[in-house]
Amino acid sequence: MRTAIAPEAVDAVRRRVADALAAARDDDVDAWCTRETCERFLRADKGDVAKATKRLRKTIAWRAAARPGDVRCERCFEGDFRSHYMQQIGFDACGRAIVYSDIGLAMDHKAASNVEHCVQVLELLESFLPAYPYDQYVWVCDFHRFGAGNMAPSVATKCMSLFARSYPERLEMMIFVEAPKIFNGLYTMLRAFVDPVTVQKLRFVKGPHGKGGGANCEATFREFFSEETTKWLVTEMSMNRKMWSVAKAKKSWIKSMIIENGVLPEAAPFPEFAEHDCRGTPEFLASEAGAYATNFAKKHARRSALVAKTLPEFCTSIDGEEVAIPPSPKKTLDRDAFSFVKAGEALDEFDRFD
Repeated sequence: MRTAIAPEAVDAVRRRVADALAAARDDDVDAWCTRETCERFLRADKGDVAKATKRLRKTIAWRAAARPGDVRCERCFEGDFRSHYMQQIGFDACGRAIVYSDIGLAMDHKAASNVEHCVQVLELLESFLPAYPYDQYVWVCDFHRFGAGNMAPSVATKCMSLFARSYPERLEMMIFVEAPKIFNGLYTMLRAFVDPVTVQKLRFVKGPHGKGGGANCEATFREFFSEETTKWLVTEMSMNRKMWSVAKAKKSWIKSMIIENGVLPEAAPFPEFAEHDCRGTPEFLASEAGAYATNFAKKHARRSALVAKTLPEFCTSIDGEEVAIPPSPKKTLDRDAFSFVKAGEALDEFDRFD
């Protein structure tokens, strides 16, 4: 049950953060800090004006310093397209965004760059989330090929803290697929250090072939998702298991968005995978959110040395024809939504509030 928030409490929070907004001197932060935002922070703190104000003031300072809306994942765009495998792929039955991540397919295990990628994903979601009470996302995290190299607590704690601190009331549920026994220790640690409300949103399901603990994954997906989304998730996870060596070597969401094709030619001999598009469901790709994510990838590709080396045909001059940016349903983008910032600077500012 969501906490009912009195309008007077929202007004009180807005008054108390007015000086922080003035100090930020940032039009984007002003546009972000709406009454709905203040109410969401109050809901996260069960109507406590003082606590909500403190959390919101910190987030205002972070957004002004780090400019998360401008952040791109440097590891994915400049290091290796396969650095991370985490992105929105569709919507649930209520219109909430669905994010899918496969831990085994991610080449990079460093906390800072994983947080940076997480910020990129969350910011791509922000402008396209439905109105309250469906202004949230569901996260499906596949633990296939999870091993000792993925056990760094800092990655999990920083990402989960990011949800709780600067994106409160956004995470509706996180579904862990085929979490192995080795994960038990990390999960115990998370329960001790992460916001209990966030921990309560975690659910465990078996993998598509019955491995792991928890409920049946396909039945769970059908409970919350459409048939199209359920099919995409089951196909994606089955493909990553049956075609592991190919998936590990070839799959990249960033690269697929840049070339606007997430179908692997190597999957052609397999009827069940031959037309699977790793970018997401047809519904997502046809949506404003999907178009925006595509243009985000293509825009950043224009200044990527990695793209220039490996996909030169997609690395046009920045002085060339601009990529059209679909308008956001929640705010007007008065400036270039994809200005370029240094990841280290953004994350230094983020860590300042730990």
